[in-house]
Amino acid sequence: MIIKPVNLKLDSEELLRLVRIVLDEDKEDAFLFLKEILKPQVDQATREQ
Repeated sequence: MIIKPVNLKLDSEELLRLVRIVLDEDKEDAFLFLKEILKPQVDQATREQ
């Protein structure tokens, strides 16, 4: 199965949250970010392929 590249879009609030996660090394918030923000976008993008 070939999967095309996926572009994820973050609004300014999501981008700021991501930067805070990286700076604070907050593993719990990182998991929530993946689950709440990125996974739905990946699901949507791969559904369209």
